[in-house]
Amino acid sequence: MLEGDIPTPINPKGGCRLKSRCPKAFEKCEEIEPKLIEVRENHKVACHLYTNI
Repeated sequence: MLEGDIPTPINPKGGCRLKSRCPKAFEKCEEIEPKLIEVRENHKVACHLYTNI
């Protein structure tokens, strides 16, 4: 189960929308929204951990 603050859809802050709930969030997550990428057929993610591999 995710812990932390639930992001507001009305006034989202910059960066990743799940940064306040992700245990692996790092500085880049605070500043830049990750792009949606396909990691496998029919499986997409929007996470900097996948773009840094």
